[in-house]
Amino acid sequence: MKKTDYLIIGAGIAGLTTAYHLKDVGKVTVLTKGKLRQANTYWAQGGIAAVLTKEDRFKKHIDDTMDAGAHHNNRDAVRHLVEGAPKAIRFLEKLGVKFKKEPAMEGGHSIARIWRTTDFTGQDVLDHLVKAIQKSKNITVEEDAEAIEFITHQNSCRGVFMRKKDSTGVEPFLAKHTILATGGLGQLFAKTSNTKASAGDGLALAANAGLEFEDLEFIQFHPTALAVPDDGRYFLLSETLRGFGAKIVDFQGKSFLEEYDSRAELAPRDTVTRAIHFEMMNGPVHLDVRYLDKKEIKQNFPNITKRLKQYGYDLFKQRIPITPVAHFSCGGIPVDLHGATKLPGLFAVGEVACSHVHGANRLASNALLEGLVFGRAIAEAIEKSKTIDEKTSIDETIPLTPPKIIMEPLAQVQAYAKRIGNIMWERVGIVRTPEGLKTALREITEIPARDYRIQHRQIVCYKMIQAAMARDTSLGCHYIAKTAL
Repeated sequence: MKKTDYLIIGAGIAGLTTAYHLKDVGKVTVLTKGKLRQANTYWAQGGIAAVLTKEDRFKKHIDDTMDAGAHHNNRDAVRHLVEGAPKAIRFLEKLGVKFKKEPAMEGGHSIARIWRTTDFTGQDVLDHLVKAIQKSKNITVEEDAEAIEFITHQNSCRGVFMRKKDSTGVEPFLAKHTILATGGLGQLFAKTSNTKASAGDGLALAANAGLEFEDLEFIQFHPTALAVPDDGRYFLLSETLRGFGAKIVDFQGKSFLEEYDSRAELAPRDTVTRAIHFEMMNGPVHLDVRYLDKKEIKQNFPNITKRLKQYGYDLFKQRIPITPVAHFSCGGIPVDLHGATKLPGLFAVGEVACSHVHGANRLASNALLEGLVFGRAIAEAIEKSKTIDEKTSIDETIPLTPPKIIMEPLAQVQAYAKRIGNIMWERVGIVRTPEGLKTALREITEIPARDYRIQHRQIVCYKMIQAAMARDTSLGCHYIAKTAL
């Protein structure tokens, strides 16, 4: 039987930040479903929003976040996020992350406050976090290890049952505190920017433990992904491109976003996404940067330029075909400002959590920031209770009943996953209807899966559809049309 003081499920920015800040508090173990550097963080292009200039103010960042979230956010939580941003940037700089001297602009922000390294900021941040984690003697990483079910006893979380890759059995992993940092659920939709591991696993664990969710109907769709599928995901074209002046144009090459919002390309993501969705009914939509300064774009977006060439596109000679894709879950497991859930012994951080900072639509570049700020907050809360933890030993005598899991042939699992993705994209996507949601609920529950991996997807989809049905008016990225368009 394995045990640790602090068990962290997930190895993206939220999980690794929490692990780093706990390294001097006790023994830390990080479980990751795949390998290190395979988290969504690795693909984050934009940057981290933070008030660091004399022209900017915390109030501006707070107001922008509230406006983007349709004021469905909790202002105290937003203030906690925004005021923690400068410390988060300094933390990363201490690890060796080198940010550009001038901030960039992104949609929904009233001033340039996006701090970037390159156009692959997430990769740079994750690389430095991984190196810092690997240097710590108090942190162990278990790769290819999947959490299957929480171990609960006397109404508290005592760890998880986990399955190692290529194994059909599970084993218990006990801990004083468990921190859920499993990321998002984009793979529940046919089109997504998310990695293959992002299928809502953490939410399924929570649902099976009896935890409720908040704001799960608010799924953000990123407006500008390259309209070319690549191994189960779509490559993003950073919002910062629009901050530098890139235009979104219709099939005739004409700009159209001004018709939907006076901020045009710099409107919040939900507005831009819906505009593109409606325009695509008339024909393909493209991103156009051909009229911008070639040297400046090359200097600021070297990785995107290179990656597009690999797909056969020249950013400076062609309009680039784009499509919206499922990108970020604004809701999840409710937590307080210290990341604590309603289940004692269990914390949640990052996209799997509902920290109430995003409201009905996340402001650009607040995602990495959330993992940094709330990861530190969890560690600080645990450190304050360290004296209690030191007196508490892990009880290895609690009754353990390992879950019985069924694993169907991989081809069958993939077929079910594809079916779920199509249902969710068509009926629970950018534009929803009451009738479409009812149909989706029925179609999801009728899938006769026995494999736990598909059942986990089903329960999260079911909860999401229920949340969408309960909100019968449009708000933020939850858009309800009374009839099919």
